[in-house]
Amino acid sequence: MSDHIELVAVQPYMQLADYRDVDAFLAKIAALSERVATARERHADGRFVHPAVVVFPEHIGTFLSIAGYGDLAADGDDVDTILRRVVLRNPWRFLASLVGHWTLSPSAAVLLAESTKMHRAYRRAFSTAARRLDATVVAGSIILPDNADGRDADVLRPDGNRLYNLSYTFAPDGRCVNVTRKVHLVPGLEDTLPLVPGPADAVTPIESPCGRVGVMICYDGFREPHTSTEPAFCALGPRLAEAGVQIIAQPSANPWPWEEPWVFADVGEHQLRREQWLREGLFSQLPDMPGVRFAINPQLIGDLLGTRFDGRSYIFERHADGTVTILAAAARAALAAASEEIVVARVPATVEATATPPPRNAARTS
Repeated sequence: MSDHIELVAVQPYMQLADYRDVDAFLAKIAALSERVATARERHADGRFVHPAVVVFPEHIGTFLSIAGYGDLAADGDDVDTILRRVVLRNPWRFLASLVGHWTLSPSAAVLLAESTKMHRAYRRAFSTAARRLDATVVAGSIILPDNADGRDADVLRPDGNRLYNLSYTFAPDGRCVNVTRKVHLVPGLEDTLPLVPGPADAVTPIESPCGRVGVMICYDGFREPHTSTEPAFCALGPRLAEAGVQIIAQPSANPWPWEEPWVFADVGEHQLRREQWLREGLFSQLPDMPGVRFAINPQLIGDLLGTRFDGRSYIFERHADGTVTILAAAARAALAAASEEIVVARVPATVEATATPPPRNAARTS
């Protein structure tokens, strides 16, 4: 077994064209996977030398809702505009979703109507990526209902009409081994959508060849709330640390300008969003998470349906004395194609893996 592991944060630049149809999305994730494969260490025969955890950013799957409606979407459109066009193209399908899912929310009806397509593309893209990379892949996140047929089912059969911000994790053999629901919805954004928060006690560890992994979707990785009007907010990190997690995955999508003042700053407080990210986020929570060794925090880059995403991806290391350092970081954080980057850290496997790796087949090339 290798004496090292590889930690990978995928910072993609996503455009509407990447969601115009399912094939476009599959091609984008495949291209990103090839960049990850190129960045990893290999044997002469093409096999990967080290086991790896590869983390994609939050909401990378959410915009699959417009797949197949590429001709309806244009730069500058917001979510409400494109949803109206989708409804007008398929009014009877929309009405059937409203009635069949017992929902009064037009947005929820559209997302539920498109959920089977979204799940199929998302699952195929990241299950394939996990097999291609022979790695544990945390597939960012997507807005979907729970699957009545279980987390690893090929087809989604919605279990009720509740929509969550979900993150699927895939084992190196392509199986979906965990589904994490986001617990804390971002004030002013996600809490205005037809989303339901997941229960805090359902955030559980995932066994992997690299050690025990815990997933906290973006805001769930913060140690304190953004506002004073969130009485239910609780830091989730200590829960995962108590459960023996060694590696944290925090897929993120930052919707506020990275280099501008923090919008929820207290009176008299002056800090940029990039400063607040480190002062209040996972970087500052890790000292209170004994047993955790590393954290992988990728960011989504793109301007998608009226929401701008930018930010810098990080890989953090927590040392035995509780201090935390930045082990690796993306070179750029700006909203630009040049910010697309694969951030890799190769670190000693100082913890015993908690799952036996499957046979390591020769890596495929394409």
